[in-house]
Amino acid sequence: MTKARYLTDNYHSSSWFEPGGWQELTLVAAAIKQGIFRQLSGGPAAPSKVAAALNLDARATGLAREALATRDYVSLDKALYPLPDRARERFADPDGESYLGWAVLHSWRLVERWVTLPEVIKSGEPVPGDRFSEGVEGFIRAMDVYAKATAEEVAEVCLKRTPDAASILDIGGATGTVSKVMAERGIEAVLFDLPDAVDVIRDEINRDFPAITAVGGDFNERLPNGPFDIAFLGNVTHIYGPEKIKGLFARVAAQLSPAGTIAILDFVRGRSASGAFFGINMLVNTSSGGTWTESEYQEWLSETGFIDIEIRDLAARDQQLIVATLS
Repeated sequence: MTKARYLTDNYHSSSWFEPGGWQELTLVAAAIKQGIFRQLSGGPAAPSKVAAALNLDARATGLAREALATRDYVSLDKALYPLPDRARERFADPDGESYLGWAVLHSWRLVERWVTLPEVIKSGEPVPGDRFSEGVEGFIRAMDVYAKATAEEVAEVCLKRTPDAASILDIGGATGTVSKVMAERGIEAVLFDLPDAVDVIRDEINRDFPAITAVGGDFNERLPNGPFDIAFLGNVTHIYGPEKIKGLFARVAAQLSPAGTIAILDFVRGRSASGAFFGINMLVNTSSGGTWTESEYQEWLSETGFIDIEIRDLAARDQQLIVATLS
């Protein structure tokens, strides 16, 4: 049997672009969507029993289970295919700390968007459709999987840059992954995202993180009133084109403390090995989004009042952190 590769264990690299990656991704996504992992978490069962319980086709379920077994997503034990603990944690329990199903389903949705690339190259515009079809919660939980890989390093860089910081504005913060790390270090945080996203996470934030205030709104229109010592933009700038990015930087500058820090996490094209591919990802999903170069970030930040611009490669993921100080 092939040793389990568990595509999602290396989720923070470009591994799903490798030959064969999309097939495995689609198979695991289908098993999650149809409840196969959750059904097997109750104990080993023959494919026919699983199919009957979930109202699935027995033959198709059996073939899917056999393919999953070749990658050790399920164990091969005669006809029963028990679920390994490792797979149960990652794919069967959405409430578990190690659950990766949100991220798998999000990537599977992105594959659907990539299939439209021939049309996009011809028209220059994304094909109509919702790139967040997994729902608001599915999307922000997927973002949490990515953000966990870099959150500690982001916090360290920001606090080294601004050692006396007492507050942070987490812009487009989704589940508040970075806000939570900062709160654990004694920093007051305002988590700012679209109202629907904040509604998903508000009760959890209020219950477990009193140092975080969750606020809903559109950062293209306004930001919460500062001053803040740090403003963090995690995977925000690739959604938009230059004019919106410069407008956002100007709004950030207006809410920062004197000599405050802006920190921008993203793929820097020409420096990140995944930058060009991720630019295509935004091409098929947005009208003006993309990945941007070092010189573009330096120009936009300088134009909006920032100095001492530094770009750092992150250790945990093929991304960069751009930090700058308000002049």
